[in-house]
Amino acid sequence: MIIIASISGWKPAPYPQYGAAKAAEIYLARELGRELAPERIRVNAVSPGSILSPGGDWDSFRDRAPERFARFIERDFPFGRLGTPEEVADVVAFLLSERASWISGTQICVDGAQGRPTPSAW
Repeated sequence: MIIIASISGWKPAPYPQYGAAKAAEIYLARELGRELAPERIRVNAVSPGSILSPGGDWDSFRDRAPERFARFIERDFPFGRLGTPEEVADVVAFLLSERASWISGTQICVDGAQGRPTPSAW
């Protein structure tokens, strides 16, 4: 089982209700991983950082405020870019495969070492 959480569940950001919900998902993955292990059910959380997808919020932000977007990238993304949906999907596919048979009850971040989850002062 994979729970899609977010880096907002463990990195300070605006929208505390969202962060608290994502933190709960990370906690749930940890506890269900332990609880369901005797049944041979693995449970993990995947916590994506900012993911750029066509027509998504980050795509819209980039179009609406290109200078702020560029500052956000420069400040918070050591790789100089946002992630892609395929990069998250690759991690999910691995975790669901037998190659990850000893991984359970944990969180895997797919964030490229991202700093803050959102640009300051939306």
